[in-house]
Amino acid sequence: MSLKAVVMAGGKGTRLRPITYSIPKPLVPIAGKPCIGYVLDSYYEAGIKDAIITAGYKFESLINGVLQFKQHDQNILFSVEKQPAGTAGSIKLISKFIDDTFVVGSGDTLIDFNVGKIVEFHRKSKAKITIVLTTVEDTSQFGIVELKDGIITRFLEKPSPKEAFSNLINAGMYVMEPEILDYIPEGEPFDFAKQLFPLLLGEGVKIHGYIGDGTWLDTGRPNDMIRANQLMTQKYGTEMNGENMSGKLIINSFMKDLKGAKIEGPTYIGSSVRMGKGTVIRRSSIYDNVQIGDNVLIEDSILMENARVNDGSKLVKSVIMKGTSIDKNCEIHESVLAPQLKLQSNSRVYNVSLSSDVIEDENSS
Repeated sequence: MSLKAVVMAGGKGTRLRPITYSIPKPLVPIAGKPCIGYVLDSYYEAGIKDAIITAGYKFESLINGVLQFKQHDQNILFSVEKQPAGTAGSIKLISKFIDDTFVVGSGDTLIDFNVGKIVEFHRKSKAKITIVLTTVEDTSQFGIVELKDGIITRFLEKPSPKEAFSNLINAGMYVMEPEILDYIPEGEPFDFAKQLFPLLLGEGVKIHGYIGDGTWLDTGRPNDMIRANQLMTQKYGTEMNGENMSGKLIINSFMKDLKGAKIEGPTYIGSSVRMGKGTVIRRSSIYDNVQIGDNVLIEDSILMENARVNDGSKLVKSVIMKGTSIDKNCEIHESVLAPQLKLQSNSRVYNVSLSSDVIEDENSS
């Protein structure tokens, strides 16, 4: 018997549309790695080499994406749901593969915890189930918990400010013993937070809580995705203090001649990136084969593979997807441009998500 890990990765990522129309949410890029890569690496660093990924939406893309970046000696089994089974229900479907303590994490949330410490706490406390917790300022979109002497005494989903009794939330990672699976019914959708945990409390099962050591972020919206890229570049980047480069940077391109371009961290630069003179990049992520012209400003944004930005354009707090081309002197603010768009010169795009093939109007809004 060996410690196994599970990654829940079957969701549709509706809040990230149109980004998730073309890629599953667990594969959205974060500082050069897909989101799901951080939780898988956290397992691997804890010595867990056997993982099961529960998949549903765009499962073929998900499988191909995971196989491209997983550790060579990491064993991955995929469980594809024909119908949505719920968070707990998806684990019930793979119960025959679980014979010992196991860890469950979410593949579409940025989780970069010290899993070894979590498992150690779980075993020392002789817990049947341990929920990993984290703190947030705004609890209204999460499930909060009350923790007393390491034991969770109550839950409340998405409380109003008046209802909130804690800023501790369920981080979407759990350590469990196999007998917990007996409480999950077969053949019907079943949810951890809404159904299983209240059931366990009602049955008198002690639910232990552990405050996670590491980075956690809900990546449900485009601005969260941008923030996640900044956080992980800040965490894993190298501090630079040169004339043209400053702050925490991860740079995979050979940047011998910046031609007067400036890069301010936290910024990620992928492979084969080209940029022209007078260009400024601040707190952004620029992925492989992106071409950037002269006098371009890119700030708090993400440019995915093969995107192109021509001279004089300005991008702020935006996500530009694969293969999209932005012509000269465009301005894009707080927007998402879907793959393969062609934005004509002098376009203005503010606070929208564009997903058509060609943008004709020079003053789109």
